[in-house]
Amino acid sequence: GIMAGLRPHEPGWHFSRRDLSRCGADGKRLYVTAEEAARYFGVSLHTVLGWNKLGVVPVHRLGGRLYLNREEVAKYWAMFQKTR
Repeated sequence: GIMAGLRPHEPGWHFSRRDLSRCGADGKRLYVTAEEAARYFGVSLHTVLGWNKLGVVPVHRLGGRLYLNREEVAKYWAMFQKTR
């Protein structure tokens, strides 16, 4: 995570509890649970998990829970909205 000085998705980067406290550019928590992402974007949990299966939104596993980078989800969501 943060201690290694690596960015997410770089070789050697591992998601850790420390990453849960990271904030995005807007000052809000960067990593949210799959359930929180579903509520925020007004979709079902099944839809959010489908995004991961499609490979468009990476999911990080920690302590039996799934976490998503809120900014990555927002980028995908914005692309999806433009195609409607």
